[in-house]
Amino acid sequence: MQNRRLFLKNGLAVIAMASVAKASLTTAATTQTKWGMIIDINRCTGCQSCVIACKAQNRTVQDKFNTKVQALEDGNYPDTRIIFTPIQCNHCENPPCVPACPLNATYKMPNGIVVTDWEKCKSYGTCVKACPYDARFLDKRHENKVDKCDFCLDRLEQGLLPACVEACSSKARLFGDMNAPKDEFAEYLKRRDLKTRKPKLKLATSVRYVASGKGKKGGSL
Repeated sequence: MQNRRLFLKNGLAVIAMASVAKASLTTAATTQTKWGMIIDINRCTGCQSCVIACKAQNRTVQDKFNTKVQALEDGNYPDTRIIFTPIQCNHCENPPCVPACPLNATYKMPNGIVVTDWEKCKSYGTCVKACPYDARFLDKRHENKVDKCDFCLDRLEQGLLPACVEACSSKARLFGDMNAPKDEFAEYLKRRDLKTRKPKLKLATSVRYVASGKGKKGGSL
């Protein structure tokens, strides 16, 4: 668990180089890899497979999760339904959590992923309060250091998808390089109906949503 965070200090340069190398192999342009996720709420069945896979992968503290599935009722009786919305760290373009940390323990990598360096983190919790998506928490097993989703950075280094994406049987989660998108992820990235969570915040994020096609709540974003 702890090694997954602490490797950032010594392995950041290696990962960045690997990301660039992979990008150069997949596209003629020498662009920096920028990881992103698209979640199609219309496909989400609320099965919780992503939550279970994430929990197994990251072994977060009891009752704390790097990803959750929000369930909200939409419509008016008798025409009602439940809309499921997977939620997690959104890896903002300009993350409010970064300037909130006086020790620079949380920062944004060149590949777009916002991470926490546990060697620098002193458990102040200022970044937890600054996150508008309630995506950060203190891990009491590790001196209350801050944990959150990092797109399964260790899996990406191995050429694997984030655990939540791999586990999603309904294909509600799509993941890829936004600078060199491929396959269905590339097609989704072209869509004009992509939205962010809490759009009133006007934060550009690396996690985007296709909201529910029905219902007044627009997919509970």
